[in-house]
Amino acid sequence: MPARFAAYPTDSAALVRVLDEESSYRIGRASECEIRLDHRSISRFHAELSGSDRLWSLNDTGSKNGLSVEGRLTKRAELAKSTWFMIGDVYCSFEPLDEDASAAFLSGHAARRATSRALSMQLHPNLGVGTLIPQALDMVLQLSGLERGFVLYAADSEPLRVRATRGLHVDDIANKRFAGSAAAVERALSTGEHVVCCDTTDSPWLGTRPSVRLGGIRSLLCVPLTLGGRSTGVLYADSRKPGPPITELDIELVENVTRQAAAAIEASRFEDRIVDALRDAAKIGVPAPAWEDLRPALA
Repeated sequence: MPARFAAYPTDSAALVRVLDEESSYRIGRASECEIRLDHRSISRFHAELSGSDRLWSLNDTGSKNGLSVEGRLTKRAELAKSTWFMIGDVYCSFEPLDEDASAAFLSGHAARRATSRALSMQLHPNLGVGTLIPQALDMVLQLSGLERGFVLYAADSEPLRVRATRGLHVDDIANKRFAGSAAAVERALSTGEHVVCCDTTDSPWLGTRPSVRLGGIRSLLCVPLTLGGRSTGVLYADSRKPGPPITELDIELVENVTRQAAAAIEASRFEDRIVDALRDAAKIGVPAPAWEDLRPALA
């Protein structure tokens, strides 16, 4: 029988997989593992899940920090029903599925990827920067299921400025009580990589920050807006309500949108610079080609 496996590392997106019956899956930090969990408490080859027609088994494959099934340390366990367990310090869940449930899960993922592609196609440079930025924020909130957010963006050497908000006021973002979330923004900007926290109460670097506790923030996501390896801003979203964890699929869909948004924003700004240059040339009497003649060559 197929099964659904999920892992919930601290300060990382949840990993969710549908496992095929009559298959084996190595779990660990090694790149060769079919289920790779990059967490300090997990060995390179930590455990293995093996399935058959009616039963799955979970085996410790010589790990350093062990395997615990429903609170008991063990070397091997049979999984015939929904079960919680820990691989090292990472909480995991296992749920047997019938064929219909497995197919529905996979088709749901395919549908969400199609939605992400369709939304990305709507981010066209002709819309202009003033429309593209809030539109991208709305799309990320829709795809991630988070409830509020903002976008910081800087053109060229300008300082980062708040260009769009949803569910937050600019004064809220500037308030010192927002400092904990600001740390997540700064981390995304400095590393050029997304920052995600599914449960701030378990986060060693966010959970103790007053802004996170007082603001009631439960989960958050920061994604840098990058083009050609250069960060031009960051999109931040969070939620104060308990809900489904942010998954690797959520990150994939959100990053598809933010990549397209960053490219469309830069293309729109490039078109604006060309139009301004043509206008300035006309003011001093320099003959200039029409924009409509230039545009096909620049496309």
